[in-house]
Amino acid sequence: MASKPSTTLAMAGLLALALLTPGRAGAIEVKKSLFSNAGPSGPSAPGPAKENPIPAAQRQQLSETVANESDSFLSEESEKKSSGKPYVDLEHAKFLYMPTMKEGKWTVSAKLQAAEYTPSKSGEGKGKATGKQKVLVFNYRLDGSKWTEVEPPKWQDVDASGNPVAAAPGAAAAAAPAKKK
Repeated sequence: MASKPSTTLAMAGLLALALLTPGRAGAIEVKKSLFSNAGPSGPSAPGPAKENPIPAAQRQQLSETVANESDSFLSEESEKKSSGKPYVDLEHAKFLYMPTMKEGKWTVSAKLQAAEYTPSKSGEGKGKATGKQKVLVFNYRLDGSKWTEVEPPKWQDVDASGNPVAAAPGAAAAAAPAKKK
């Protein structure tokens, strides 16, 4: 099922807005108010936030890259919702990224965090929240003026504040693909 042009445009617009809005941050997270006292959303240090090290043009390009690559995941989740399976609401995902300098090049871990839902039987609305949060993680490196994928995007289970959830014993072995000989 192909994504609707309006959905793709909305997702691209959200991501562009998310990257252009914060001017100062170590880990950039989009919120309605950056100065709310809702509690920490990650490690925090006293003092002013650091300058965003990624230039505006590269942030815009990163936003467009993530929007383009997330289209297939958005379509997959929409298909799950249509077929009555639990899905992740990527249309309302929280976007954040963490830039780091490695070997003289900028690398970025870009994340889309959203709640998981079980669709309603009528197919209308979001459905019922499962209480789980999922993060779609994209890893990129800035090569010259182009963002290059370092590894394929992957899903992670996280708690409401974005911290990884420990897998149950044996779950990693069950989820890992069998090696071919």
